[in-house]
Amino acid sequence: MKTLKTSQKIFVAAFAVVLCGAWVLWLLLGRFTDNENYENRQLAEMPQWTAETAEQFPRDFESFFNDRLPFRNQMITLNSAVDYYVFGRSAHYRTTVGKEGWLFYSDSADGNPIACYQGTNLLPEEELEAIAANCLRQRDRLAARGCEFVILIAPNKNRVYAEYMPGVFGPPAETYRALQIVNYLRENTDLRVVYPYEDLMAAKPSVAENLYYKTDTHWNLLGGYVGARALLRELGIEMPSLTDPSLRITQNGFKKGDLAKNLGLTAQLMSQDPEYAVEGYDPHGAELTEETDTSYRYKAENADPRRLFVVRDSFVLSMMPHLSTQFNESYYKHFMYYMYDDFEAFQPDILVYETVERFAANLKDFSVERGR
Repeated sequence: MKTLKTSQKIFVAAFAVVLCGAWVLWLLLGRFTDNENYENRQLAEMPQWTAETAEQFPRDFESFFNDRLPFRNQMITLNSAVDYYVFGRSAHYRTTVGKEGWLFYSDSADGNPIACYQGTNLLPEEELEAIAANCLRQRDRLAARGCEFVILIAPNKNRVYAEYMPGVFGPPAETYRALQIVNYLRENTDLRVVYPYEDLMAAKPSVAENLYYKTDTHWNLLGGYVGARALLRELGIEMPSLTDPSLRITQNGFKKGDLAKNLGLTAQLMSQDPEYAVEGYDPHGAELTEETDTSYRYKAENADPRRLFVVRDSFVLSMMPHLSTQFNESYYKHFMYYMYDDFEAFQPDILVYETVERFAANLKDFSVERGR
């Protein structure tokens, strides 16, 4: 029978001590460490063993065990920190590290922002026709109810801040999906389409602050102001530009970026993303009167009397503080939870369908009468 050498025995013993010691330390110190789930998924649950699950049980238990390793967050942070600070790369498949530490969303299964950037996912003519036809149907349904319809497409971050994209992706494509949709709708229909890319590019060099978060997918309150101003202009309401002397840009705290969260580096990178506020225009006493996980409702005084309803994604969150000051009543509902009952209950005069660039093709499927 072959016996272990002394050096092998020492290695095995050391490994056992480290493995068991980690659990002992965790029992003593675990409650004092950061145990928050920073991943956009549910951690694996403890599997139940039955005759039917016996074959799958070892794999399920391994997933459960791995999700609860002692000091898991700390190990993830250490690994991500080495990748980010030493090698300038990302340890997370949904996040790409760009130049000067900028982070960009890169999940090909979630709107594929890289394909949008490179123009490799262009739509065929029949798809553009289908989008236009559906949008016209929704416009006509709303018009029959005395309601205006406006489409707002928020540009992807990697297009506005292309100079920070990794060189391997090349320059941004001149022809790309969102531009296809915008141009097709403007050239072939009378639909009202707001795509504030040019507004953002004009504002970028005029302010010292960023318009999008460096470590998050979204535009910040300054970028949201530019987007809100472009939408309001379409609705006949003028707001001062970011460079207007009447406006004041102030800093208030820092942003916990969703892309930094993907890397497990929230605390380490938060200081790179100041939160800003824009003041100096008439807020009309706007206040948030209702908030749920999927909707927000505001009221103001002596503002535009039209009732504004926005079917939205997360990009509207940085627009709401500005938009809501300009209407006596405004309501914002996430597109995944929007139903016709919401429309009926609020009885809007204006309905805005807002989507980020990478999901602009979803305009083909939006229905005012969803769930009716």
